[in-house]
Amino acid sequence: MKYAPILRWLGGVHLGGMMAMAVTAGAYAAPTQSVWCSISDPSSEQLFISNPYPLPMTSRMAVYAYGGRFARTVNLRFGMHVVLEGAYCHAFPSPHRAAAAHADLIAHMAERNFRIVSVGIF
Repeated sequence: MKYAPILRWLGGVHLGGMMAMAVTAGAYAAPTQSVWCSISDPSSEQLFISNPYPLPMTSRMAVYAYGGRFARTVNLRFGMHVVLEGAYCHAFPSPHRAAAAHADLIAHMAERNFRIVSVGIF
């Protein structure tokens, strides 16, 4: 799909350079990624997990900043003491992949008798 603008532009070259560039520039929305975060606590056998969320920026820095917010929320709501700079969030290119990985982690941790705790909005 990311090559579609190039192909559309190549197909529209005969229309004139400026018109073809204007058509491809506004045809597609900004890229997004789906992100969800989790922290497991083996001592209490709990998994703190968020729901998949569309993040409008695709940089790793945005994902790490989101992870810091998640860690701060878990610390405040549940009395944990986790490091704020950890890599707690997982980014995926599509909501479908994020949901599948989210469900897989929940199933895996439930098999190990971990209590699943939804963090909610943070």
